Parts: sequence; C-alpha cells; structure tokens
Amino acid sequence: MAVITRIRTNEKEQGFFEIDISEENEQTATLSVHEDILVREGLHKGLELSREQFELLRSEASGIRAYNAGLRYLSYRMHSIHEMREYLEKKQFGNQQVSYAIQRLQKEKLLNDHEFAISFVRTRIRTSTKGPQLIYRELIQAGVAQEIASQADALFPDDEQVEHARKYLTKQASSVKNKKSRSEARLVLARLLMQRGYSRDISDQVLNEITDFLEENEKNALVHQAEKAMQKYKKFSGRDFTQKVKNYLYQKGFPLDAIDSFLRERTSSAE
Repeated sequence: MAVITRIRTNEKEQGFFEIDISEENEQTATLSVHEDILVREGLHKGLELSREQFELLRSEASGIRAYNAGLRYLSYRMHSIHEMREYLEKKQFGNQQVSYAIQRLQKEKLLNDHEFAISFVRTRIRTSTKGPQLIYRELIQAGVAQEIASQADALFPDDEQVEHARKYLTKQASSVKNKKSRSEARLVLARLLMQRGYSRDISDQVLNEITDFLEENEKNALVHQAEKAMQKYKKFSGRDFTQKVKNYLYQKGFPLDAIDSFLRERTSSAE
C-alpha cells in the first residue's frame, strides 16, 4: 500500500497542494494535486492508497492542469473537441494530460461537438452575413464531423438566408457600381454570394430583386467604359476607331444594341 506522508501548499500555484506519497518499494513520489481532488478524495496525512487509487491520483494530478487550462479556454466561448485538443497541445501538455482533460470536459458536458455546432451556427446567423455553406465549411475546419456540420443549413431558415444575402449584396454592390455591364455585374455578385455561402436559388432570388439597379448601373458603366475605350483607341479614326471601341465594349458584356445606340449619339453630337 502507498501512504501519504506529507501535504503542503504549493506556493507557486494557487489552489494546488504538494503531496508526498511513500510507495511500496519505499520510494517517495510527490504529486501536485488541485484542491478539488484533495477535498473530493478526502486526502490527508497517513491515508493508505491502493495501487489503483494511487495510479488514478497520479493520472488526475498530471491532467488537472490541462483540464483547468481547458476550462479557461471555454470561458471565452464554446469550442470543438478538435479546437480544444489543438489548444492544449500548443500549451505543451502531453497526450495523457490532453486526453484526461478532454474526457473530463466531455463527461461534465462542457465539451460537445453537437452543442458547439448549434451555438456556432446561431452565433454566425446573429453576428454575420455568412451563408450556410460557408458556415458549414467553417465547422469542418473546426474539426466537427460532416454529419454534425451539415445541420448548419437546417438551422438557417430560407427567409433569414434571403435577408442576410440582401444585406451582404447591398454592401457588395459598390464593387460593380458604374463599372460593369448588367451581365458581368450579375456574374460578379453571384460569385460573391456563392463564396459567402449562399445557394444558387437564394442568390438568384436576391439578384432578381436588384434588376432596376443593374439596368441603371449598366447605362452609367457603358458611358464610363466607352470613355476609357475611346481614350485607348484615340489614334484610330473612322471605321477602325468605331470597330475597336465596339469590340472593347462587347467584350465587357455590354449589349450590341446599347453600344450602337451610344456610338450613334456620340457621333451625332460630335457632328
């Protein structure tokens, strides 16, 4: 039997005690034990410990620091098991310590990937304009299993997705304002919405709502791009000049009828 021969306060770490234990082979082991374990196990000088009790105490003494570090990490926000493991490993805790901390945190229901995913999705919905597919990818990056991460879409109703997509689209409209043809502007904005995590259906719905903006924007963009083209090809004249400007604008996605109409007006005004 192992016997506790001495218990003293650990002056370097608040809440910890140094416990000297005389083992059966007459060697002495010193464990740094948190006060929670001291009280829970009723540890005191002269207490005899079985081999099983001693090994359990040694394991908990080794893992309690990792466990407490995990508690501090969780005090800021919920984390996935993968994030917790990475954090504790960066803190240079050993495999045994990390495993102990994670198992205890899971047992105490403080670490749960399913609950983490729900909280993560709801936080993203509340604080960002990210779509469900982007949130799904973020959950995967956090180490959450695919079957759990896939609930992101179910927790994000279509009407809320549309509302968030509208907000995001409003902010991004400036990226095409007076610069792009209607077709090109729509492609740019559709790509941004996809990158933001929205489905084709949601993207089409909100893009269809800004048809008037895209049409008016195209008129302004045509003038802007035409001015650039005419400056670029100013050394040409007559048919060559007109054809080069027309090709330039057509490659930018502007309709031929709009291009021809603009060039006719510009030519007549020049005369």
